This record gives sequence, structure tokens and C-alpha cells, in this order.
Amino acid sequence: MGERSVRIAVVVVNLFAALSAFAGALGLVVGYMDIPVSELRGTPFADFTVPALLLGFVVGGGALAAALIALFGPHRIALFEPLRFDALVAAVAGSIMVGWMVVEIAMIGLDIWVQALYFVVGLLMIGLAGLLQWAESHEISMSAVHHPA
Repeated sequence: MGERSVRIAVVVVNLFAALSAFAGALGLVVGYMDIPVSELRGTPFADFTVPALLLGFVVGGGALAAALIALFGPHRIALFEPLRFDALVAAVAGSIMVGWMVVEIAMIGLDIWVQALYFVVGLLMIGLAGLLQWAESHEISMSAVHHPA
């Protein structure tokens, strides 16, 4: 799988995660998800406002940032060498998704299959970030073989 294909997969999966998080946050705030507030019993939250804001801004914002940086942003920043910045941001976004799901399941329990699905999406985001890191570094070394200085 080439670097371009991996990059497209990173963008698509992160956009899916971002849009899902934004929709979930909106659904929690507006109430169209029809989740009773009693689900929050035993958590530090009185209603869904704070969890919705965290879901939208942290989970959704992180995934959107990862998608946009993979698509348009800097692929390298000297501060993060030898890690590629786009791959690093994508891995962080995936880790945030996995962390969100672990905390959610720890606080309210594993109630529906969608929770497990988004845990797997987070793992996929991390895996694709690692693949992007590998593909980018591999592409550089392969271009040096084909076009020696």
C-alpha cells in the first residue's frame, strides 16, 4: 500500500470519526439521541452538556485536525523528527478516541455495540497513523534508491 493510499485512508477514517463525534455531541445536547440522564448516575456529570462538549471539541476536533493535517498540513516539523507530524497527530486523535471509549465504558458500562465499534475505529486510527509513518519514511528511502543524489 503506497503512501497516497494510506493518506487517503487516514483522512477518510478521521473524517468519519470527526463527523460521528460532532453528530453525537449535537445529539446529546439537543436530546435527539433519547438517552436518559439516569445513565449518568455514578459519574461526575449532572447532565450531558459537559460530555457533549468534550466529545465534540476534543474527540471530534482532534479527529478533524488529524484529517485536515493529513490532507493539507505539514507532513514534517523538525521538532518531532523522526516522527512525521501528520502521522503523530493521527495517532494522538486515535488515542483520544480509544481513551474516550475506555472512560465511557468504565463510567456507564458497555451498553450498545456502537461503543465497541468506536473503540475499534480508534484502534484503526492508531494503526493507520503507524502505517502512514512507515509509508512516508519508506517512500523517502525508496525515492533515494531510484534517484540517487
